[in-house]
Amino acid sequence: MRRGAAVFLVLGLLGFVPTQPVLARHPTDLRPCGFAANVLCGEISRALDPADPTAGTIPISFELHPPTVTDQPPLGTIVAVEGGPGYATTESRAYYLDLFAPLLDRRQLLLVDNRGTGGSAAINCSELQSYEGSYIHNVGLCGAQLGSNSDVWGSALAADDMAAVLDSLGIGQVDLYGDSYGTYFGQTFALRHPDRLRTLTLDAAYPVVGPDPWYRDINRAMVDAFRSTCQRDLGCAALGGDVIARIRALADALNAKPLRGMARDADGGLHQVTVDTPLLSYLMGVATFGSAVYRELDAAGRAYLERGDAGPLLRIAAEQITWGDAGPVSQYSEGLYVAVICNDYPQLWDISAPVAARPAQFARSLQQLRTADPNGFAPFTVEEWLASPWTEFRSCIQWPTPSRWVPPVPPPVVFPDVPTLVLVGDLDSITSPEGAAKVASQFPRSTFVEVANLPHVSALDDHGRCASDIVIRYVSTGGDAGDTSCASAYNEVRVVEDFPRRLADVMPLPGVDGSTGRTAIAAANTVADMLNRWLSMYGTRGVGLRGGSFVTTGLDHVRLRMDHLRWVDDVAVSGEVEWNRGDGAIRATVTLSGTVDGHLVLAWNDWEQHAAISVRGTVHGHPVSYRFPAP
Repeated sequence: MRRGAAVFLVLGLLGFVPTQPVLARHPTDLRPCGFAANVLCGEISRALDPADPTAGTIPISFELHPPTVTDQPPLGTIVAVEGGPGYATTESRAYYLDLFAPLLDRRQLLLVDNRGTGGSAAINCSELQSYEGSYIHNVGLCGAQLGSNSDVWGSALAADDMAAVLDSLGIGQVDLYGDSYGTYFGQTFALRHPDRLRTLTLDAAYPVVGPDPWYRDINRAMVDAFRSTCQRDLGCAALGGDVIARIRALADALNAKPLRGMARDADGGLHQVTVDTPLLSYLMGVATFGSAVYRELDAAGRAYLERGDAGPLLRIAAEQITWGDAGPVSQYSEGLYVAVICNDYPQLWDISAPVAARPAQFARSLQQLRTADPNGFAPFTVEEWLASPWTEFRSCIQWPTPSRWVPPVPPPVVFPDVPTLVLVGDLDSITSPEGAAKVASQFPRSTFVEVANLPHVSALDDHGRCASDIVIRYVSTGGDAGDTSCASAYNEVRVVEDFPRRLADVMPLPGVDGSTGRTAIAAANTVADMLNRWLSMYGTRGVGLRGGSFVTTGLDHVRLRMDHLRWVDDVAVSGEVEWNRGDGAIRATVTLSGTVDGHLVLAWNDWEQHAAISVRGTVHGHPVSYRFPAP
């Protein structure tokens, strides 16, 4: 999966304090997993449909990571469950081991694959998994493949499976951590099994109870996020005007004439791309899964509208569109994804209605929306937003009518009096701050933390900056978040103000002008552009905006080697970059060629708010020394 756009569920379970390591009541049911010392694997058998004994059983698979300290009594169990929905938890163990590392000396980590994922009878709907053909049609095929059991894969039965796993291992009260869909699962678990919780942590939460079936909070959050990103970056703020108005101008131009062209994705794959207004709305939506779109879309749109330079905009599209299939079903099941959203999420028709009756019901819902809230998807029209590949309002229209619908939380809904921490990035639009605040308000004892300048999911891959520390502190203390002021200290997204084609077009900065100053700015932007590509890559080889390539190794301490990388056409940058993602330090040693020659050393800290970059060396044999805002 992408390095910067993981969508996860983690359930942290803590509280049962035995006098011996917590193992299964039937140790013979556990076996060495084989990939690490002392890690044990197992499974329990569960009824596929508790209401129908003839439906058979499915395995619920899990793995158990023991505490690292064995000469002291263990303190409990942390349980992690992946999100999506559809991802297999056990395939993401590295993320959970990293997040909870400070607690794993005396706590064990339990990873459970939800029903329909990974080792727990992963649903394999090949047409859906291929991402080929009509998605809606393939959803119907998947539902037909599952037949009368199409309605037994939702969050309610998965939560009951989790409780059964805990029972089988003798685990009592727990702390639960979930993110993204995991917060939906976490709320479901809390409402169905409140007695099993000591604390609940929800990272990037959206409501189980009372969600808007049109999800208009996504658009409100999206607009807020793009405006906040520009306002917090000094260069973008200095442009004046409204970034949303500029994106709307781009939408109008694309309505008149869609943009078509070839572009490379972050790994260098070449694709034919068409950017129209529905795709533009998609790009604004997926901005929440990283920083690249927030950082580049405004400048890319202006480059296209003002100078006819389509390269940056086509590149954003090529990087954000999903190419190929959904990958191995053992890692991610698109079939389980639709089985959950079609059974658990609110639809714009009566899910008990026959499939043939649903189009008319959807049309009535759509007409009501157009009448009551025609601007609900601003800055896009209703028609533009519904045409976007980002939206899923009709995805489930051919999904089978449930035989025995099991809602995630049956009425009456009573939220448990459990200490509950709700985290959300203030640039998150897919699970909006508005929605997360609503979730927090529903739990009697909640702490709400909005994390500045972060998109979707705060605590995973956080390197102990703040959000992950808050989670660890909350779990270890049994519900005390402590001082959360660090949540305002994350650096702003550094917005690209312009995409020049040539060195002569590079915008000067105060005190950084002339040919050598523009050279320093171009070199800095070349390095920064590469680092932002890294966040969208799947592999180890990438390409520059205007040419050249780079290779990379490492995930935490990242090393990159550039080979004639070009951010502008006439300056090629080669050399080495070291990026310590554990403390934000970046250092590059580069050689310049093309219309200039030179040798530069560039350094800045990515974690600093309004960071300054230092550039020293020689250009055309003359010494240079600059300090200006980091790109």
